[in-house]
Amino acid sequence: MVNATLPNRRLLLMTLGLTYIAIGMLGTLPSASLVRLASNTHVSLEVAGGMFTIAAIGGMLGVVLSGFLIRYIKPKYLLMLGLFFVGSGSTTIALTSSFPVLLLGQMVIGLAFGFVDISLNTIATLAFQETLSSDLNTIHGLFGLGALLGPLILALGLLFFNSLPLAYFAGVSVAAITILLVLLQQLPEPARHAKNAQQKRAANRELLKVLRQGLLWLMVLQISMYSAAEMGFRNWIVTAVSQSATVSLALAAPVATAFFIGLTAGRFFGAQLLRRGLISETHLLYTALLGGTFWSVIVAIFPGQLLISYAASALVGCFYGPLYPGIMAIASRRFVHAIGPVSSMMIISTDVASMIVPSAMGLLIPALGINWVMAIPALCCALIFLPMALANRAQPEAQTDHYDG
Repeated sequence: MVNATLPNRRLLLMTLGLTYIAIGMLGTLPSASLVRLASNTHVSLEVAGGMFTIAAIGGMLGVVLSGFLIRYIKPKYLLMLGLFFVGSGSTTIALTSSFPVLLLGQMVIGLAFGFVDISLNTIATLAFQETLSSDLNTIHGLFGLGALLGPLILALGLLFFNSLPLAYFAGVSVAAITILLVLLQQLPEPARHAKNAQQKRAANRELLKVLRQGLLWLMVLQISMYSAAEMGFRNWIVTAVSQSATVSLALAAPVATAFFIGLTAGRFFGAQLLRRGLISETHLLYTALLGGTFWSVIVAIFPGQLLISYAASALVGCFYGPLYPGIMAIASRRFVHAIGPVSSMMIISTDVASMIVPSAMGLLIPALGINWVMAIPALCCALIFLPMALANRAQPEAQTDHYDG
């Protein structure tokens, strides 16, 4: 499949891109429509916010399950199942007036995200090994596009039609189209594991050998520190600007939009640089770390200056953009023979960091102040340098100086 004809590769890339557009749209809609969902289910905002914890738990469970299932089920079917679940769960929460059913829908969506992440990364790794970093940047950039489209369609639907489900149905339609495209294609899949006991034991020994490699844990550390930086920054930037500049949330909220626009642009730009062979994968990641650390520090120093905060947040997003797909591409290429379990470990580490660091930042605000707390994402970004340098030294030179062009 790696040597598939160009039209098939383009169709597959488009299909995976549509997958993340759907995930981006449907993943951001619950938070964007939280007030309406709370009203529909007759609970307070504080109680309704618990659905995000349920979704996070579902996501971790989905990653664990899919890491196991990918050894026995074709990633194509796992991807279709994930898309079906996210469509079903989204439809449920858009239409329900029962809070327990809302929670159930969020659990299903969390499971779906876990299925989609593992199966998509497996398919992309097997199909695009030579251009994996640039293609993952493109695919993840389309997630950002979906994350921008979802709230926009929601706002238009509420403004012109007073309809909450319209935006959800738009995302579900994209998911349905993607399921059809996946069904019609022959997608790559990892080698099937033999069923006799002796070969199963051999496969398990090989997996244990992978888990003992220091390089894998260095990659896990990198991706978890990146997730801590991104989630910490994007969860608290609006509050930091609002409190420091003493402006309303309506004026502070666009700073998060600027971050997402920068994140999307950074991934598309990084993909083009790699595809044209203008920079190596390693140099792109080091440049992104330097830029992300610097501009995160600028935001931490000047959160009360609106124009600086808007511009710096966009640049933080731009430099953060290539980090996640780049780190995932290196790990996936290096451990392609154990792509399912490795992907699960990488994504679980991001989920854990995403749950711990933003909460810790909130607890530290009374003691440290918002400026010092906003320096934590910069610190997390800077701390990636050490495990990245060690990982690059542990790999052969041909793997650390990879060009996608």
